[in-house]
Amino acid sequence: MPERPPPNPVPQSSIPGYRPAPYLTRGNKWLLASFFFIPTISYIWLKRLEAKSRQENKIMEEEGRKNWIQTERQRLASKDLSVTVGRSGGGV
Repeated sequence: MPERPPPNPVPQSSIPGYRPAPYLTRGNKWLLASFFFIPTISYIWLKRLEAKSRQENKIMEEEGRKNWIQTERQRLASKDLSVTVGRSGGGV
């Protein structure tokens, strides 16, 4: 059985000493990395922004509720509860 030569990872070329350029050049690597990292980072940033906005809305609603309750209490406390007593004109 004839022995096979070990597989050569570099493709053979008819030009001696010529090595073809690698498929993933530096520019291609940056492009592929940007396809993954830019959307991921954007998603994370937008989620944090949304969470911050929700938190601010929640705080504003709580402050609004507290102010509303306080004004209602003040309105009820300052309300004149006196009743005018007069003759009804009829009765027993």
